[in-house]
Amino acid sequence: MATSAEEAAKLVLSRTKMYTDHPIPGQLFLDIFPIWRDPAAAEAVTAYLAAHIQSTHDLSKISALVCLEARGFFFAPLVAARLSLPVVPVRKNGKLPGECVSVTYQKEYGPDIFQMKTDSFEGISGEGKKDVILVDDLLGHGGSIKAAKELVEMLGMNVVEALFIFDVPDYYERNQKNLGDLKRHAMVHLTA
Repeated sequence: MATSAEEAAKLVLSRTKMYTDHPIPGQLFLDIFPIWRDPAAAEAVTAYLAAHIQSTHDLSKISALVCLEARGFFFAPLVAARLSLPVVPVRKNGKLPGECVSVTYQKEYGPDIFQMKTDSFEGISGEGKKDVILVDDLLGHGGSIKAAKELVEMLGMNVVEALFIFDVPDYYERNQKNLGDLKRHAMVHLTA
C-alpha cells in the first residue's frame, strides 16, 4: 500500500492507460478503469480524496458529495461512505425520473446535457448546511464541472470545491476562464 501522497499518485497513474483518437479522432482518453482492478490503487484514491476533504473542510457544513456521470460514480460513493456523507448524482440527459433541472455544456467533441433531480438535496440540506463538493475523475477543459456547478447552484446549494483524481495543469489558464474562483484540487497532475 502507498505510504505517501507521492507514492499513491504514482501507483494510481501506473494503473491508467492513455488512448489516442477516442471517442473521436484527435481526442486523448485516459482509461481509469484499471485502477479498480487493483485494490491497493482503489484504496489509494479513496484514502487520498477522503483525507483531503477532512483536512480542508468542516464536515458538519458539507451537505453532500455531488458526483458526475459516469466515472465520478465509481469513487465518490466510497469517499462519501468513509466520511459519512450522502452522495448526489449528476446524470446525462434522460437518465433521471421525475422533475429535473438541465444544463447544456460543451465537451471537447460536442455538446451534452447534464441533469439533476429538483429534489436532489431533499432531507440532507438544512439551516447552515448548503455546501457541497463536486467529485469527478478528471478535470480537462472544465465544461462538465462548470455545468455541474450551475446545476447545484440552481438547486440553491453552494459548491465549495471540485475534487478530481486527475487534472491537466496545461489547461489551468483555460479553466480559470471557465471556472473562475472555484476551488479545485487533484490527486495526480497530467501533462497534455
